[in-house]
Amino acid sequence: MSALLGLRVIDFTHAISGPTCTNMLAQLGAEIVKIEPPGRGDGFRHYTEHGGAPLLSIPFAAINAGKQSLALDLKSAAGQRIARDLIATADVVVENFRPGVMARLGLSPDDLRAADPDLIVVSISGFGQDGPMAHYGAYDHIAQAASGIAAMNATADGPLKIGIPIIDSFTGYVAVIALLAALRTRDAGGGGAHLDIAMLDAALKLVNTSVAVHSATGTVPMGTGNRGFRLVATSEFYPTGNGWIALGANEQTQVAALFRVLGHPAMIDDPRFATHSARTAHYADLRAWLIETLAGFDAAMLERDLVAAGVAAVRLRDVGEIAGDPHIRQRGTLEQVEVPGDERPLDVVAGFADAARVGARVPLLGEHGDAVLAALGLDPAAIAALRRDGVVA
Repeated sequence: MSALLGLRVIDFTHAISGPTCTNMLAQLGAEIVKIEPPGRGDGFRHYTEHGGAPLLSIPFAAINAGKQSLALDLKSAAGQRIARDLIATADVVVENFRPGVMARLGLSPDDLRAADPDLIVVSISGFGQDGPMAHYGAYDHIAQAASGIAAMNATADGPLKIGIPIIDSFTGYVAVIALLAALRTRDAGGGGAHLDIAMLDAALKLVNTSVAVHSATGTVPMGTGNRGFRLVATSEFYPTGNGWIALGANEQTQVAALFRVLGHPAMIDDPRFATHSARTAHYADLRAWLIETLAGFDAAMLERDLVAAGVAAVRLRDVGEIAGDPHIRQRGTLEQVEVPGDERPLDVVAGFADAARVGARVPLLGEHGDAVLAALGLDPAAIAALRRDGVVA
């Protein structure tokens, strides 16, 4: 489907929610230039099953086919200048950094829109750009915990997460809807916009009827039916001495901070728990230790302390404590995409039948750098100098 043919999008997203948004835009015909950190790229390139060339996880392939990849150091002044030059050629910017990161990179949405009033900037985050929880980190299961979904999915053993990253994906779809509405407004002469899309708001739309029931009756609807996407003990739901807490300690720094907050900083030096692979191998031991240790904490106070320490964590809330909106689902079909280094095509969800685009290709990290930079007017010598300086890779 080519409804968005001619639309140019500069994509500063990673993981699932933002790339899902730009994936749908690509399936609707938009040109997507994906900006990734040199060397590592989008962290989702490293997740779970891999296929084809290096740095091509299957989950990454599923939501990034058909995009161009530019490996650009946004922490450098030269990289920021290139980013601004690219944005000057674009209709839309999509980013899913934590609130404030774009400004620290010299790419404040307000400044970008001041330079181009017709520009549409889509900011996707866990809890929104403002409000008391705006600084909270988020993964899919964190949003499920905060929104009441996990409480509604409880069993006799306690709250239970939905087993797929449903909120991540749904948030991307909500962002697409908001963007399409903003494009219609812009095309009618209303100018651009800065759209604030939150995973929590999208999750709440999924429990919209339960929010309404609570509003009408004062009762909290409970459902039936827990563990983070990385499948490690430090990223899961746990009972504390007073309520449940969802932990999202996936990265090494987060795990070390978690142990410090729990009063056991030396745990990060235990060979069983010192690395991600060790923690995975000793999952049962670490989970048992966390169950015993967390029983001595108050969930609300622990949430406060972990968030302050930079650990994604949230006390589990029921529907009566949170409210919001957004919702859309598209009927999906499969399309085949090419994975470099693998002769077999990969089946991925197109979103809906008319969006299928057979033959889309998953980008290697930085694969389109020369072409993207040349289109900005940089000659081969200038591009070579940028590569030599590590600004692009």
